[in-house]
Amino acid sequence: MKNIKTIALLMTVCMAFCACSQNNTSNIDGEIVGQPEIGPEKPAEKTIERPYIPDGTNYGGHEFFVLIPSSYIGNHEDDEVYAEFENGEPLNDAIYKRNSIVESLLNIKIKSVVADAGTTELANYAKKLIQSGSDEFDAVVGANWTHIALVQSRCIENLYNVPNLDLSKPWWDQRAIDEMSYKKSKLYYICGDINYYDKYGIGIVYFNKRLFAENGLEYPYDKVKAGSWTLGEFAKLIKDYTRDINGDGKLDENDQWGMLENTGGVYHFLVGCGEKTVTLDGEGVPAINTISERHIQVVSALCELFSDKENVLLAGSKQLSHIANPYDDGIFKVFREGRGLMFFEMIGTIPTFREMEDDFGLLPLPKFDEAQKEYHSFTSYGWATSYSIPVTNSDLGRTGMILETMAGYSTDTLTPAVIDVSLKSKFARDEESAEMLQIIFDTKTYDLGVDYNWGGLYGVYNEAAQNGFVKFVSSMEKQIPKAEKDMEKVIELFEELN
Repeated sequence: MKNIKTIALLMTVCMAFCACSQNNTSNIDGEIVGQPEIGPEKPAEKTIERPYIPDGTNYGGHEFFVLIPSSYIGNHEDDEVYAEFENGEPLNDAIYKRNSIVESLLNIKIKSVVADAGTTELANYAKKLIQSGSDEFDAVVGANWTHIALVQSRCIENLYNVPNLDLSKPWWDQRAIDEMSYKKSKLYYICGDINYYDKYGIGIVYFNKRLFAENGLEYPYDKVKAGSWTLGEFAKLIKDYTRDINGDGKLDENDQWGMLENTGGVYHFLVGCGEKTVTLDGEGVPAINTISERHIQVVSALCELFSDKENVLLAGSKQLSHIANPYDDGIFKVFREGRGLMFFEMIGTIPTFREMEDDFGLLPLPKFDEAQKEYHSFTSYGWATSYSIPVTNSDLGRTGMILETMAGYSTDTLTPAVIDVSLKSKFARDEESAEMLQIIFDTKTYDLGVDYNWGGLYGVYNEAAQNGFVKFVSSMEKQIPKAEKDMEKVIELFEELN
């Protein structure tokens, strides 16, 4: 290894010498001096921080196995962990490159173990293996609800206790760490540059650019950049836009709509307005936050918006109960066929509109008002994935080092493939949408109360989306005692766990 480094250094010196000799030079006291070229200064290259790997780290060819589901939400058969070879597809090739670097640095082999279970069944599959004492995999990748179930079964490790895992580093999602850690010392699953379904699981607002142009509407990009993309601006765009275009006297999936969503719409946009069901105090302890003054104000405005059946078409509601698949044959169909002005879905659905004839743009969820400091982006615990480590892991220090190195070397391999190629260039239709995506990625938001389903609070928002605000407060007050009881059980669990 020392000889290789010496040869590399000599080659670098020789190349630099040759480069100087080819430029304009003068000889001063026998020393060749290169004359500086006159021109604009080149911007300094951004330095990428890398994980610290102690000298002599060598895991002797260890095969590092990561359990993954057989399919993700939407039946995508993706593998966030392993790529057998390069094939020209950006994500595949980025994973292959990242793994090759890490394997060389640590002398390991990275492999994925495909479970005989999809996203929704992975938790039970992993739980049975872990509780049987199996150590056939070092880590687990799955939807956040997978890890939540494994936490409650005491099957996964507290990541704050894993040697060589530095949760302060930029390659880990700091918002997820802040919002999902109990007392800033208990965290059981993590995401960041190391994976990409955590980005696919973020909610976005699509808009049809042709329909905007035909109706003399300005694209909202400048408003987003100015911080003035608000719920009021959004409501003005979709109001009175719906049309019974086939003249059959009813509004359904065959007509034109201002907004397309599902019954989770009130909650999705609530998050965008900076509200959640649970907040953490200064010590990192959760508390239910569903009937505060601002929360009620936001919900009231959203109910007025989403319960208006003449402006919004909701999958999962009575509006589309007459069709078997209200998503694919309902709201997706309407938007794909160019009859929906605005549409909310996860970023992971962008590729499904690859063949759509109309161009579309992408936007973050609107703020409640301009007084709100920043945008917030809903993150789906069923779409978004994270890594966890089973309690049967035989070498936590080795696993910590491997995950840390994988994450650190994903920053300029996997993450650019997700953002710059697969989303920004390959599917998003304009440069402004690429800027919007970066805002959305930077404002991911997590909610312990919904992720852990404390008291079934999420269902109260679904009812409000369909039936309006009138019963929201009374329904929520009925659910809060159960939610607090559920929360206390999890807090007790956190206190007991290491």
